[in-house]
Amino acid sequence: MERKMTLGRRKIEMKLIPSKHARQVAFSKRRFGIFKKASELCTLTGCEIAIIVFSPSGKAFSFGHPRVDTIVQRFLYQSPMPAAADQDSRGSIVSTLHQQYAELCKQLDAEKKRGKELEESVRDFQRPSWLATPIDELNLDQLMRSKKCMEELRVKIAKRVNELSVVESAPPLPPSNPVRDFDLNAMPDEM
Repeated sequence: MERKMTLGRRKIEMKLIPSKHARQVAFSKRRFGIFKKASELCTLTGCEIAIIVFSPSGKAFSFGHPRVDTIVQRFLYQSPMPAAADQDSRGSIVSTLHQQYAELCKQLDAEKKRGKELEESVRDFQRPSWLATPIDELNLDQLMRSKKCMEELRVKIAKRVNELSVVESAPPLPPSNPVRDFDLNAMPDEM
C-alpha cells in the first residue's frame, strides 16, 4: 500500500495566510493548542488564566481557569487574590482534575491512533493484493501464489457448504477434488 507523502512538521513564515479556508483550519488547530498549553500552565504552576480569542469569522472562544468571567472581573476591578486557604483547597481539586484531563487526552490520542491503524488494516484486509492486480500484469510467481490462495479458498468454501448442509440436513457435497493444474503456457481455448 502506498503511503501518502506529507511535508510533516516544518517552520512556517509568520504572515497572514492568504486562503480563507486554510486560515480557518489553522485557527482551529492553533486555538486548541494554545488552550491546551494554558491548561498545562495552570496545572503546573497553579496560576489563574483567561484567554479570549475571536476567530476570523468573528466568533468568540474562551478558556479560563478557574473561570473566564472571574479572572476578567479581577483584572478590570484590580481586586486582590482570593484567600490562600480557599485557593489551596480549590487549587488541589483543580490540579487533580487537570491531571485527569491530561491523562484522558493522552488516552484519546492513543485511541485515535489505534483507530486509524485498525482502519488501515481493515482496508488492506478487504481486498487481497493478488486480487487487486490484473492477471495480465502478474508474473509467474505471483500467479502461482494466486492459484494457491484460490485453492485454499475453494477448500474453505466446500468445508463451509458441508457444514451448512449438515445443519440443514441436506446431503453433503462429495469431498472436493484438488483443482487441476493449469498449463500456464497453454492458450485459454486449450484448457
